[in-house]
Amino acid sequence: AHAIHLLQLRAPGLTAAQQERARGLVRGLLREAPPYDELTGPWNFAVCSASEFHEGELRILVSAHGFKEIGHPPGTPSGWSPYRVLEAPFKTPAGEPIRVFARTATPRDENLEMGMTFFIGLLINRHAQLGSFDLRAAAVKVRQEGYKLMMNAQCAGLTTRFAISQMFPDADIYSSWDSTYFRVGPDGVVSSSEGIDCFVAALRGMSERASHAELDARIRRAQWHHPQAQVPGFSQFVGPSHPLVVARYSDVNRDGRADYYDGFLDLQLTEIAEDIQASMTPRDPGVSASQISGDAAAGLNWAAGSLNRVAQYSELWAGLAGQSELYYVFQSGGFYSHREPPHDVPTGDAVRQDLGRLPAVTRFHESKDALGGLSVEVMFHSHLSHAAQELKRLLCAADAMRRAFDLGYLEGDDTLSTPRGQRCAMLLTMAGLLEFPADQNFIDGLWSMALKALRLPQISRSTVRACITEEDHDQSNYYGSRRGLGQLLGALKKGDPVTFEQLGSDDPLVGRLAELELGAA
Repeated sequence: AHAIHLLQLRAPGLTAAQQERARGLVRGLLREAPPYDELTGPWNFAVCSASEFHEGELRILVSAHGFKEIGHPPGTPSGWSPYRVLEAPFKTPAGEPIRVFARTATPRDENLEMGMTFFIGLLINRHAQLGSFDLRAAAVKVRQEGYKLMMNAQCAGLTTRFAISQMFPDADIYSSWDSTYFRVGPDGVVSSSEGIDCFVAALRGMSERASHAELDARIRRAQWHHPQAQVPGFSQFVGPSHPLVVARYSDVNRDGRADYYDGFLDLQLTEIAEDIQASMTPRDPGVSASQISGDAAAGLNWAAGSLNRVAQYSELWAGLAGQSELYYVFQSGGFYSHREPPHDVPTGDAVRQDLGRLPAVTRFHESKDALGGLSVEVMFHSHLSHAAQELKRLLCAADAMRRAFDLGYLEGDDTLSTPRGQRCAMLLTMAGLLEFPADQNFIDGLWSMALKALRLPQISRSTVRACITEEDHDQSNYYGSRRGLGQLLGALKKGDPVTFEQLGSDDPLVGRLAELELGAA
């Protein structure tokens, strides 16, 4: 698949016959429909849900969709937890039963059925905890066996989708664009579920041999209302026929560049392991910026995905053009260097810096073709490609927010219009990004490195994180709020006046990434 992508990027250098062959190879990366002729016998689907969803979803399948509970059929595998089996009121195209095997699951065991030929599909339904559960699930290695249609009804955005596709490259994946909705009845049990409604819509479509485009249409009719629905054709579940997926595997064009070229595709890939201890010490990777892959590239991809969550779950980011914060506008733009610097980066009225020597650069681009009218490429210096992925996302988030302020995207009240307020908003964003289970000394080390790189005073992380409260969480503000910004400014003014004054410095370089010391180009 990687070689096919490269052929796509080099299209202008190919003959007409070679281009046609490349088109066929690229089209082969996506199925137009599930392989129905190969799916003989009963169709068995697993539904792996968090415990708080399990019982309610069984009731919904029976009461709302006409399923009936049956005993375990012959050959039922042993699950991590006991299965309850339901049969659909409709059949396969060959008249065989369609069965659902439902069990409770956690991120550590939710993918196990992907490795069982007994199942042809899997629905995962749970919270995502802003991606932390996704990371736990990705750490469990399961080898896919047989055809699988995989549906993720959770807070798993497009970036996470491609991470899933790397785990299960042969699966037909339907991943939720944002959190799927559900309602809870008076007894505390889930009484209606968007994920189940869309899953059943997909099963009914498959029973009629629907293509992925037809499955997508059925799912869109079943999905609930989302703010993003103002965009024509919005689909809560991103499947193989979704335009953003098709664009990644688009036919060979004449400009030699795939629409979703991710910046680190090259035939000579070099695996670069992350080195946490030397994260801010530049070192030559020994290859060109476009050749970097491995953990280094995965960490940058994660940084871009994290920014999509930051933009959605902090009202401090609510000023992006056209409500772009709702549309997963951040994507990895790959690596650059002082020898291969980033180009066409809008900087507004910001102080002039050598972009090719900055640790991270984000490129904002307004486009009528982009959802919400804005796309943002997240890029990182190749001489820091070994940096810990947690540090990558801190520096990328800081640069993205700083650049959004420079370009006038994040305008707000008087507080956010001041250098001190903007720098404190960046601190809140970074503190929110560090809320994950890990050794606190490790996290404090990352915090200290980020502050130094941004030329910010060494403010206590505890002081900042105390300003993101349960009240903020209840309002879906996990990465800072206007309320929290006011609290932080008040706490610093009263308890640490020296830091308060430093954060209000007139020096335009305070709060901006410092250029790396790399010697002559």
